[in-house]
Amino acid sequence: MTPASRPILHALTLDEPDYLLPVLLEQEPGLAKEFAGVMDQTWDNIVKLRKLGVSEEFASYLLPNAVAVRFSESADLLNLHHKHAMRLCYNAQEEIWKASLDEAQQVREVQPRMGKWLLPPCGLRSRAGTKPVCPEGERFCGVVVWKKDISEYTRVI
Repeated sequence: MTPASRPILHALTLDEPDYLLPVLLEQEPGLAKEFAGVMDQTWDNIVKLRKLGVSEEFASYLLPNAVAVRFSESADLLNLHHKHAMRLCYNAQEEIWKASLDEAQQVREVQPRMGKWLLPPCGLRSRAGTKPVCPEGERFCGVVVWKKDISEYTRVI
């Protein structure tokens, strides 16, 4: 319920690597360097395919999952609140969790009174006095997220 303007994927086949380094690899310099080398080679291969006349659509099949995809999103507060309640949970998929965290922080910067309610389910349940605070049951992430400020949210998976 939060429509976004998303770029055409094959428009991302730029001449220079544009990717995100996974957080787990940031902690291991040797792996980060190897990852960067693979990304450089991937982009070199994309450029080679384009020079050979391969269509952008087909060359885009080489894009890695780590490719940086930037988009603009617009939503009403009700649906943005729902999205963040689902996607700020530490059990959410990494990419959407990071994007949602970035969005929630941006909203807080310009609208702190509204932004303070863009929280994961445990944060909302804690403020409402609902028990159990974490609705995930045995899938509880093990982090007492509801006691953290959104600026302190970090995770490595």
